[in-house]
Amino acid sequence: MEHKIFQISNIHFYFKIFFENGKLYKLTFSDKKNDLIDPQLSLKINEGRPSQFAKEVQIQLDKYFKRKLKFFDIPLNIEGSDFTKNVLKEIGKIPYGETKSYKEVAEKIKKPKAARAVGRASGANRIPIIIPCHRVIGSSGELTGYSGGGGLLFKSYLQLLEKK
Repeated sequence: MEHKIFQISNIHFYFKIFFENGKLYKLTFSDKKNDLIDPQLSLKINEGRPSQFAKEVQIQLDKYFKRKLKFFDIPLNIEGSDFTKNVLKEIGKIPYGETKSYKEVAEKIKKPKAARAVGRASGANRIPIIIPCHRVIGSSGELTGYSGGGGLLFKSYLQLLEKK
């Protein structure tokens, strides 16, 4: 599995992607680059080899944060149970700038009583932003947990970014 760490212009976060065979497996991010560096791998990350796939992920994230991209076109490898995969697939359908509640997602996947399980599956999202779990909120409209870096503050930032 290959790794790449990069920073997006206009945002003070560093991103680390894990990919293999043209599919994204995981995306993590932090405001501190050192948080993303595994001391065992620090000298081996991408070893200077150019990766068109990694470059494309970086380009799409850069465009997203500049409000020039509303839908990611990146092949993903989504891991987990069938339920988790269905939840993440449904979350991926939530349009840019809109939100759905965990209950609404549960109803869409025909499991109307599984709102909490939807929340757990959303929390297990290994590819935040690209699978937009930041667009999922509580039934009363409140922000709830966020699997990506930065917690609820970053979730709020992403929602504001999309609404401008």
